[in-house]
Amino acid sequence: MNTEDFQFFIRVADLGSISKAAQDANLSVSVASQKLQRLEQNLQLRLFHRTTRKLILTEEGKTLLEHGRGWINDFVHLQEALTSPNQALSGTLRISTSTTFGTKVFMPVIAEFALLHPELKIHLDLNDQNIDLIQQGMDLAIRIGQLKSSSLIAKRLSTNHRLLCASPSYLEKYGQPQTLADLKLHRCILQQHGQGLTDHWYLVNAEGKVEQVHVEGYFATNSGEGVRQAALAGLGISNHSIWHVSEDLASGKLVQVLPDHPVETTAIYAVFPHRELIAPKVQRFLDYLVDYFQQRES
Repeated sequence: MNTEDFQFFIRVADLGSISKAAQDANLSVSVASQKLQRLEQNLQLRLFHRTTRKLILTEEGKTLLEHGRGWINDFVHLQEALTSPNQALSGTLRISTSTTFGTKVFMPVIAEFALLHPELKIHLDLNDQNIDLIQQGMDLAIRIGQLKSSSLIAKRLSTNHRLLCASPSYLEKYGQPQTLADLKLHRCILQQHGQGLTDHWYLVNAEGKVEQVHVEGYFATNSGEGVRQAALAGLGISNHSIWHVSEDLASGKLVQVLPDHPVETTAIYAVFPHRELIAPKVQRFLDYLVDYFQQRES
């Protein structure tokens, strides 16, 4: 069996479309269809029901996808580890991170790594919502904050400091909150995630303990950069990672709010699907990330 055909079958099943998978793999639709037909002929199984509008997995296709995904990943990674431990990295490395972090912080890291490995193709998905890494075929994601329990493996990269801030125009109109209780009376800017609206902020109280504060949102968006732009426009108080608003704070466009009550510190993580074997391209990138962020924390 051709392992590339099998991997392409998984990609088609995940995307639900031969044309989308063909575009993703930079293939013509006819070549993509031939790959699926060849796999079905080799296995003597029909894997998809095809209509003019839909592509539906057969029962055999569902079973193959469920049990074969982990097997093919482990086989390919073992093959890479055995045949090219010291060779130049090749293939495609698929990474996902938030739009804001990706453009503000992560691009220089990826650029440095890409220049070191010119034969390696890199696909970067910028998305403020946490996508399903397995379904989207991603090798690795960078996520910030408190991680939800999942089957993903997480590697901590760096501390992530946060703060509250607002524009001078907002503070002139509504005043500076002096206590956490005051914060509940202010207009706040909230971010919408897949898990819901972030209308609870975690701040350090006068006793030095983390306190959960419910805030009222008068503007909400699913974009981290949208939150920043709303704060700059004077729409309310926002909760940001420092790396996101450091330039605005330095220029005076934004002012820190409640500096004696810092936001609970979170962390930056690399997360990847649970696998027995990690592909060399992923392991080398993970090692590079750990070293990159350790140098900046020291």
